[in-house]
Amino acid sequence: MNQNNSNFEILQGEIQKMIDYTSRRSYLNKRKSFRIYICVAISSALITFLVAIGDDFPVWRESIKMLTLFFSALSSILAAWDGFFNHKELWVIYGETRDYLKELYLKTRLASESDKNNPEYIKKLHGEFQSIVSKGNFKWKELRMDEND
Repeated sequence: MNQNNSNFEILQGEIQKMIDYTSRRSYLNKRKSFRIYICVAISSALITFLVAIGDDFPVWRESIKMLTLFFSALSSILAAWDGFFNHKELWVIYGETRDYLKELYLKTRLASESDKNNPEYIKKLHGEFQSIVSKGNFKWKELRMDEND
């Protein structure tokens, strides 16, 4: 019986570790997505502004052209970066996986002592855990495969 209880605690610990991991990855991808989006928006706005004032300052015309080209290239690079890595979709995938894992973790916290000592219950929880992680991994892989096609 003690072995099953320790298996339950090990499983509960692994679920918590995966919640922490997916939370961190979700947060990091959210930040990256937001930063890229804001940088593209700012760069696009600067291009519009620089084109509008380009003829108004003949002394600075060449510098304004160079800045316009720089921000145009920067926008293209950031858009390509976002298209390749797709941080927004990764944010959603990791967040969804985290939420499912939190539901599973709550189920472990609400388990009765008899459930904690029941090998079949532990096996069922482990199956759910593997299913959640596999589904998240599949979505991640599917996103990466779509980008390579």
